[in-house]
Amino acid sequence: MNKEQKKNKKEYRRARWKSHGIWKVLTWISAPLAVIFLIGTVIVSTFDNTIALVTGGTFWKLKNEDPDAVYYEPEYTSEEERLEAGYQVVYQVEAEGAALLMNENDALPLKKGDAVSTFSTSSVSLIYGGSGSGNVDTDQASTLKEALEHSGFSVNEKLWDFYLEEENAIYLRDQAEDYCVNEMPWNVYTKDVLDSVASYGGAAIVTLSRAGGEGGDLEFQEYNYLALDENEKEMLSRLKEMKDSGAIKKLIVLINTSNPLQLDFLKDNIYDIDAALWIGGLGDARSDSQISDRLSGSGL
Repeated sequence: MNKEQKKNKKEYRRARWKSHGIWKVLTWISAPLAVIFLIGTVIVSTFDNTIALVTGGTFWKLKNEDPDAVYYEPEYTSEEERLEAGYQVVYQVEAEGAALLMNENDALPLKKGDAVSTFSTSSVSLIYGGSGSGNVDTDQASTLKEALEHSGFSVNEKLWDFYLEEENAIYLRDQAEDYCVNEMPWNVYTKDVLDSVASYGGAAIVTLSRAGGEGGDLEFQEYNYLALDENEKEMLSRLKEMKDSGAIKKLIVLINTSNPLQLDFLKDNIYDIDAALWIGGLGDARSDSQISDRLSGSGL
């Protein structure tokens, strides 16, 4: 290739870049912007009300709006007042909806000031609602221990803290598969923890929980999710032995589920249970919890 040909080739490339190069640059810029815009459009159209709520604006505009019309009359003067009213509804629903299934020899109500021990991993991991649209925000919800202490009971802290120890976290609900009982085996309990029960033997309160709701079927083939599992049975048997020996005075069962639960063990009372209270799903229960009020006498 001679000098003239090389010169012509360079000029051709230069001319071609002037005519097409800018479009190449714009293509590389606009392609990702188009993808981002498409994704943003989908998000905004799907969550428009949520975005409007966060930003304090609205995506909707009324045509021919009447400035004197009252489209919505607020019932509450502040967000705090609205939330407090919601808590009171939760309280009322649980207070009226909880059912006393059995109460041998007037075991309930317990006396305020009684020292109690809360048994089962479910006691430290209550079910407040269901799955899917039945889900409940539990950021402000009280634990069973907080609720009991609020009503004047003394709670066995050694037992409570034992369930929350790092090595025992595998038995907590958030560490288990969905719709799996996952109760702690009795042989995991240490002698020190079990010995502490004698000092809080006014009652052993056992919580039996079952999750449920939208988006999940309950296991029935490999095991029956709606019946006591072997670890729960052994726990109740051991507590019966402790009651027989005088270490605890009463055995109380809380049934914390919106699902059915087979209650043949109550009918036959093979574990010498004194009282059973069905409490369902608790909602966003706070420290003035309805559970403790039911145990201590309010509404019974």
